[in-house]
Amino acid sequence: MMQFFKQYLGKRRFRRIFLGLLGGLFSVWAIAFLQGPAIAQISQATVQEILDGDQVFIEEVPAEVNAVAMLQQSISTKDSRASLLFSNNAAGRLGPNSAITVGQCIEVKEGLLLASGPANGCTANFEIGVQGTIYVMEVDDTGESRVKVLEGEVQVSSKQQEDTQAVEQGNGLAVFPDGRLGKPAPLSQEEVESILNGSLFNGFALELPGMGNLQSALKSLYPDMNLPRLPGFNLPVPRPPGIPGLPF
Repeated sequence: MMQFFKQYLGKRRFRRIFLGLLGGLFSVWAIAFLQGPAIAQISQATVQEILDGDQVFIEEVPAEVNAVAMLQQSISTKDSRASLLFSNNAAGRLGPNSAITVGQCIEVKEGLLLASGPANGCTANFEIGVQGTIYVMEVDDTGESRVKVLEGEVQVSSKQQEDTQAVEQGNGLAVFPDGRLGKPAPLSQEEVESILNGSLFNGFALELPGMGNLQSALKSLYPDMNLPRLPGFNLPVPRPPGIPGLPF
């Protein structure tokens, strides 16, 4: 068949057409590759803040601010909370009684993780692909997990089942202990307010990457929400109450 086309078209014309087809296929592949989800290459995590005591540990050794957990090492909390900076400039926060393992995906063993930026999360049952976003992962003591997307979108893929779900901002998804994925469902305004005022945000002084995008997403999703004053949110400064007899 190839020889027939060579004879019919002539060698030079055949070569031009063949090279053009190869170039077109390469261009399509390159565009698809560039538009695909970024792979978060994480090799270490640095402890940036510790709140509520000193019960933060790396490999069960007490950790202080600026301590570094290397690839495949664990970071855990008891009554304390911690903020983390990953080697690819993504950030995370651990709630109390939480544990993760540092890796190309941040593996949540138990408790709460807030991830911001190009940080792929995972558990023993599923993995999350992101392209810069802010989301929460929760693993309870029964092995059931929940993913809650505050800004952006993530792809949740089961490790046991042939199933992948896209979860957009303002939605959550349950993952059962056997790896079955639930269906994305909207997060209520009350649930999001509870997250913003809870252990993953309240009291932290350092700004997470993407807070401007988070503020815009929350305004769009929940127009009536009164946003708390968090680092990175651009909120008007409240005017102090006037004092009688003074001109303000």
